[in-house]
Amino acid sequence: MKKTDPTTQPKQQNTPTRLAKLDGLLGHLSSSSGLYSKETFLSLYGCITRMVRDHRLPGFVMTRTLGDEDFESLATSLEGRPDLELYRLDESDSLPESAGISPATGFLIVLTDRQCAVISWNVDARKSFQMYRGGWTFHPSDTKTIASHLIGHLTHHTGSDALQKRLDETPVDRRYDDKLNTLVTSLVNGLENQSRDLAMALQQVKDLNQQRVEQERLAAIGQLCSVVAHEIRNPLGLIDLYAKLIEAQTEQLELLEGQEEKTDALYKNIRLIRQSIESLESILSELTSYSRPLTLTLKPVSVIDMVTDICDFYRPSYDEKAVDLQVITPNLDNTLILNLDRGRIQQALINLLKNALEVSKAKDQVTVVIASRKNDDRVYIKVTDQGPGVEQKARKKLFTPYFSTKKNGTGLGLAHSRKILQAHGGSVELLNTPTKERPRTKGSTFALVLPKDVKAITTQG
Repeated sequence: MKKTDPTTQPKQQNTPTRLAKLDGLLGHLSSSSGLYSKETFLSLYGCITRMVRDHRLPGFVMTRTLGDEDFESLATSLEGRPDLELYRLDESDSLPESAGISPATGFLIVLTDRQCAVISWNVDARKSFQMYRGGWTFHPSDTKTIASHLIGHLTHHTGSDALQKRLDETPVDRRYDDKLNTLVTSLVNGLENQSRDLAMALQQVKDLNQQRVEQERLAAIGQLCSVVAHEIRNPLGLIDLYAKLIEAQTEQLELLEGQEEKTDALYKNIRLIRQSIESLESILSELTSYSRPLTLTLKPVSVIDMVTDICDFYRPSYDEKAVDLQVITPNLDNTLILNLDRGRIQQALINLLKNALEVSKAKDQVTVVIASRKNDDRVYIKVTDQGPGVEQKARKKLFTPYFSTKKNGTGLGLAHSRKILQAHGGSVELLNTPTKERPRTKGSTFALVLPKDVKAITTQG
């Protein structure tokens, strides 16, 4: 075995123009039809090296494995053969620029008295699924052309003269190479298509399994929440009953002279108790409603009328905090009718309006925009606030059930809104928020996205 020493720069060769770039030659191999998995190139590499080794074919092999352990282990099997010269040109050797080969290109060149073959692959082609771009050929003339170009850049290295002589003596008129090339290409393409189908099917199975696990987890949490809500509602009902009794006793006390201060304090405490009860009831309702399967009652609804009515209904809460609520419906009229569950969409929109109000200060503005392009099959109901935005670490979990950025939040508002929109075939999206790349962006924009052709989808809790 001889090993090249490419550290010495060769003199420029008078190589014909068609041999000027090795990558160009490799790019025109008989089977460079696109992307293939790494396993395909490993299989071809292994088959060719086993053929040379097991049948003791005399000749030489040139390879560049780029330090990849899988390819390297196959190349190592050719070491120590007295009748075979193995030349390694690895990434660390860095071929001269005049060789015209990319640092990310690996190859195998085999010239023996009974087999000629070239395989090349580019590891930078596609990182996902380890998809490499490359090809192969079993034509002796193509193999000699590529080897000749490469040897031309190694003329001044030890043993390259013998290599050139061996190349010149290699016959190129074999009868079955064309058939072999066609057969291997057909087999590989068929196997590659099956491999891709299996990879996609495996990914789909993984996704479905993840969805099933998530659904089971949410169902278990939902069942627990239902039990807890039931147990909490019993003492909560008693608290409400005692609050009413205290209120009745306070009314009697109010009839007595000189008890005004005491009754005022009692009425204030009763009001606080009832507000706490209402708050707890609201939380319990969110917990139990999210855990149940969601079904829709679809009816034709004017989107503009619906949004306007909901905003008018919730406007007093904005007025109380001195926040301006604007509704904008540009270039749209009441012909925008969708089949919706009005009550459910109202819940989803109120969740967005409530969140926008909570992050707003006095004199801020919250804008609700209804938008839909003529050729678009979706309708957007956007809610834009002027708050501080959503932190980077919270963005991925925004719609995750029971995740909340609020101290006393249940983490179900956005999750339930998403569940409602998904049941309509739509989604809830965070369209805009301040980021490091866009620090001047003020506030966040959330959107309810509805398809114009709504088809109800029953969702599980």
